[in-house]
Amino acid sequence: MFGIMIESGLTDWQMIQQEKGYGTICLNGTFQVPQAALEVGTEIAYPLIRVLSEDDNSQIIPWTSVNHYPQGDGMSGTWDITLEIPAGGPYRIETGLDTKSTKPDLGWIFRGDVRLHIGIGDIFIVAGQSNSSGYGKDPAYDAPDINVHLLRNRGSWDLACHPINESTYAADKVNVEMGVSGTSPYLSFGKAYHKATRFPIGLVTAALGGSPISRWDVNQQGDLYRNMIGRIRECGGKATGILWYQGCSDTTPELAKAYYANFERLVKETRKDIGYEIPFFTFQLNRQVNADYNETWGILREAQRLASHQIPKVYILPTLHCSMSDGIHNSSHSSIMLGENLAKLCTSVLYQRPEYFAPDICDAVSRDKVLRITFTNMKRGFVTITREPGQTGFLVRDFAGTVPVSSIGIDKLNPNVLELTLERALEKGAAISFGWESDPSHIPFLDEVTYMPPLAFYEYPIRLQQMQNDYQLSIDL
Repeated sequence: MFGIMIESGLTDWQMIQQEKGYGTICLNGTFQVPQAALEVGTEIAYPLIRVLSEDDNSQIIPWTSVNHYPQGDGMSGTWDITLEIPAGGPYRIETGLDTKSTKPDLGWIFRGDVRLHIGIGDIFIVAGQSNSSGYGKDPAYDAPDINVHLLRNRGSWDLACHPINESTYAADKVNVEMGVSGTSPYLSFGKAYHKATRFPIGLVTAALGGSPISRWDVNQQGDLYRNMIGRIRECGGKATGILWYQGCSDTTPELAKAYYANFERLVKETRKDIGYEIPFFTFQLNRQVNADYNETWGILREAQRLASHQIPKVYILPTLHCSMSDGIHNSSHSSIMLGENLAKLCTSVLYQRPEYFAPDICDAVSRDKVLRITFTNMKRGFVTITREPGQTGFLVRDFAGTVPVSSIGIDKLNPNVLELTLERALEKGAAISFGWESDPSHIPFLDEVTYMPPLAFYEYPIRLQQMQNDYQLSIDL
């Protein structure tokens, strides 16, 4: 070969993490003046590089000299350069060899290596288990987009398409799917995110179907955790966020109770290993039909909800409004919707786009037989598909047992408040749960603006207003 060769630093389709609107690329290689140029008296050779937009062929960075280190007669050698490229793309990186001859008008830029479809944008790590790697089986339109790239399991960057976790020529033996995967939320996430920010998106796959959180815990098995950290380092050591969807394998009694501590450790260890407080964008569990356990799903969903309150920069969205592709996996249509919702959440958090948070319980107070539940993150109020108590997913209990709900309504003056009429007044130890079962109600209340249901919660304590009033009355007397 002759001209200028790129030996390392960049591959086709590669995504570079932007910081403050720019991405840094470090390239190096060799150069060689062709024999024909030597025969006509070439005496000087300068390696060059430029960056062009693939959309219109305009020059983002015009021909620029690189650092070059001639050898012998100066007609060959090595070179390197560090480029600061504005966020955007796709870009084409071209190299060339500018030569000057002893004969007039025989200067020429000889061809060099080219790198295609380069993006400077935001990189996200896809982690978790099967609903993260994607097992939606029904057909749904979710076509590739040149602005969404994927670091595949084979270790090379490519155009992102389903299934994002396919394991052909997998570079490692850890993140290899045993089943035939399908649609995940993250291609639609990337497209919606790009539409909102204009940044290209890089997805780095690290999820694996069926994986318990112990495989993401450095104090336990930890193989998937180490693989994920390796992937982050492989793409430059920086990413915008981690997209986490996991938990179905931890819904046994013992594992569900330990989930919060295990997840908190995952977040802290990840941030310690990569050196900064990377955000985690998560989903609550959806459901499993005919699961072995029931209330453990409520315990685990509550751990996920609490993590978004108690661990800095952990964010969460619900999934209980999703349809299913089989007994445990979200359908393709639901995955596409979840990806679009997640893009709204991420751009809200990262780029001050309109707020996009799910309704979340913040208070529950009972007086006589009326229980008032207050939710945050509400703009206008709830859409009521049904007010049949048995179909809305609520469970009220106290030390005396389950308390049936006879009716459900909305406070007209406070549309973020639901009023449950109970069949009896509550006693000590009262708590309310929503979406607590392994396969809870399919007809929850929905936020009128986002059409998301509230986050599931489990054993949320109820304040007994009537008891407080009686106590105050005895003091007054």
